[in-house]
Amino acid sequence: MIKKVKIEQLKPGVFVHDFNCDWRSSNLVASQMLVRDRKLIDVLHSLGIHEVYIDTDRGDDIDAAMPQIEAQRQTEQALKSLATSKPAHARAIPLSEEIAVARNIKKQAVTVIEKAMDNVRQGKPLETEGAFQLVDKMQKSVSRNPDALVLLTRIRNKDEYTLMHSISVAAYVLNFCSVNKLSQQETLSIAIGALFHDIGKTKIPLSILNKPGKLDDNEFEEMKRHSEYSAEILRQAQELPPETMDIALHHHERFDGNGYPHRLKGDEIQFGTQLTSLADVYDAITSDRVYRDGMDRVEGLKKMYEWSEYHFNKQLTYDFIRSIGVYPLGTCVKLESALIGVVVGSSENLLQPVVRIFYDDSRKVNIPAHELDLSKTDDRVAGYEDQAKWNIAEMDIFEDVASELLY
Repeated sequence: MIKKVKIEQLKPGVFVHDFNCDWRSSNLVASQMLVRDRKLIDVLHSLGIHEVYIDTDRGDDIDAAMPQIEAQRQTEQALKSLATSKPAHARAIPLSEEIAVARNIKKQAVTVIEKAMDNVRQGKPLETEGAFQLVDKMQKSVSRNPDALVLLTRIRNKDEYTLMHSISVAAYVLNFCSVNKLSQQETLSIAIGALFHDIGKTKIPLSILNKPGKLDDNEFEEMKRHSEYSAEILRQAQELPPETMDIALHHHERFDGNGYPHRLKGDEIQFGTQLTSLADVYDAITSDRVYRDGMDRVEGLKKMYEWSEYHFNKQLTYDFIRSIGVYPLGTCVKLESALIGVVVGSSENLLQPVVRIFYDDSRKVNIPAHELDLSKTDDRVAGYEDQAKWNIAEMDIFEDVASELLY
């Protein structure tokens, strides 16, 4: 049985099934391991890991540990409670109308980031004029319908991670700022910082950046320097708000003081930096990379909620989750009516998305694909479905942008 346990309760003889730290696991020896002595427990403490999952079938049990199924049930219930605590952000226009505009913005964003990365590699200063114009367009798109831009930034090849990650993080940040009605000036400053938060990775050797296995100590220390490189690059650029440098330098700091490079704690970390950190981690853990596949977006939200207990500002994390929605675009769900489909849009109620129905589980038959706006029906989402089970990516049931939702 898989159980969740606090680090303080670990003991030799226990088998760790999941170290529960996907966002900082680069220097762990393996993803699973038998605890043979206190040395591993001390390492986990040093990494700021507070809880792990153990497998009692492969090692000793811990009576006080919570079964994983119970932990997941509690988290899912908590996410639904978050969704109902505040009204959702209304979409001014449908996803189908905004998607064409968002697609052009994505192309411009790729051009801006590629040019910035090339300039840095060649020792040239960072050009910012195009970035400000880009962020302004991104902000307007998100204010009309955030689903379109967030969706398109998710569509990437595994080897495009570094490039598309920055654009995606900026889109999540802009979505949050729009939902929570932050000022234009604050939104712009944070979004520019988010767009360039990882620009320093251009100075990290590709052998380290894309290494499929464990980084050795020297490689890991070099990887961590990307935040300092990023801050220095932005510091040398012209007309950038000071917040952008802080975001670049401190987006790997953690609320419990276990981040880097300065081990800042709590409100020592600026608001915009905390927000960018959330977007950075969520996109990182849910994205495919050359050396590993990302987790499902819903599982990513569950992890963010779980980590908010220690690593992130709890209330800010809750607001970030609400800005995304508990049923993100592309989530496969089963309704109370036994219909199964994929979330393709949002309504003003986060628990009542627009779902593209394709299967009737009560009759065990495929049905003609059609959209169902749950805010206009008595039907409700009963639970999540495993996308791999339905092989949705191979189904020819979508029109317009819906075929891109699951990439």
